[in-house]
Amino acid sequence: MARASDSEWTRWFEEAKARDIREVALQFGAQLKRAGNEWVGPCPLCGGRDRFSVNQQKRVFNCRGAEDGGGSTIDLVMHVEGCDLITATEKINGTPRPDRSRDESATDRKSREQFHTARAADYARRAEEERIAIEKKAARDEAAVSDVLKRATPITGTHAEAYLRETRGLTPSPYLTGDLRFVEELDYWGAGDNGSGETMLLARLPALIAVIRAFDGEAIGIAQTYLDPTEPKKWQPIGSPRNSPKKIRGRKQGGMIRLGRPEETIAIGEGWENVLAWHQCGMPDSMEDVMLAAAVDLGNLAGKATGHMAHKTLTDADGRPRRMPNGKADPKHPGVILPPGIKAVIIIADNDSEWFATLGHIRVAVDRWMAQDLHVQIAWPPTGKDWNAYLLENR
Repeated sequence: MARASDSEWTRWFEEAKARDIREVALQFGAQLKRAGNEWVGPCPLCGGRDRFSVNQQKRVFNCRGAEDGGGSTIDLVMHVEGCDLITATEKINGTPRPDRSRDESATDRKSREQFHTARAADYARRAEEERIAIEKKAARDEAAVSDVLKRATPITGTHAEAYLRETRGLTPSPYLTGDLRFVEELDYWGAGDNGSGETMLLARLPALIAVIRAFDGEAIGIAQTYLDPTEPKKWQPIGSPRNSPKKIRGRKQGGMIRLGRPEETIAIGEGWENVLAWHQCGMPDSMEDVMLAAAVDLGNLAGKATGHMAHKTLTDADGRPRRMPNGKADPKHPGVILPPGIKAVIIIADNDSEWFATLGHIRVAVDRWMAQDLHVQIAWPPTGKDWNAYLLENR
């Protein structure tokens, strides 16, 4: 048996830890889907639906069924395979331990090499299948968005306009609603109530369509609000409680819903309803040269942070502090990209959800745009409200 130095052992372990943790998870049987900064899915060992996750940037995994909750790439393999530290590292690297304390016979080496070749081929096959599936979905979404927009009409005089007026209290000028459209009948696909999770056609409904555009004006997606067919209100979904009357088709990342023409100052919030409500409340005092826009959600408004911090009060199901953005913008993941020529930003904030976490995202957006030498201010509604609720109370 050869003696291995501490540095040889360290290099061997670090080689395993440096592997792409998502690739390792897939090689050991994980089926993952992207969810924000992570990839989530059932645990290859203990199942579930979304109890298992990996973070490629941090090179860590988490599983609610793991003894210590999660850990490094090596810990992942130890958890899934039920093996010890050295065996897990051997499985990841495909090389024997440095001290040669378990030297292989020619038969063992051939078996190991065949195993790793087959596993690598299986990973490559599944990665290619995933790439093709993503490309096909993107093509389907692009075709679907194009088809919906071809059928869409201006909202004036439609069920969508009645919804804005009677349910939302909104009476925007037509020059603000050019990218808000109406479709008289739109398929609603969602999960049924049989517990299978199978996607099926549940209804055909009227819908209000908001166009999502990239910074150059190209339509990249749509935000669909399904409406009750008889009353001017949002449809209440049937089937699974996970179904929502609002759906995004196509892409939203980096894009925005434009309400009016580009100007040097942009007032931008999460949802287009709240932005229109803020405008209708008469804020700011002078609306000249102000463009209105919506980023669809808070994550796209702010973009990603460079890291996270512990929430001061909230904890997860296991009693650990919830994580929230650290307020520092990651320049590689900017979220919504503003049109050229913008010099100032007014962030139309919501104040009806958990304030501390919301503030974390807002701080990321402020940090990002101030780094671009833009003047930034925040318009907060009263505590516990968003701007649309404030408008409805004071109309």
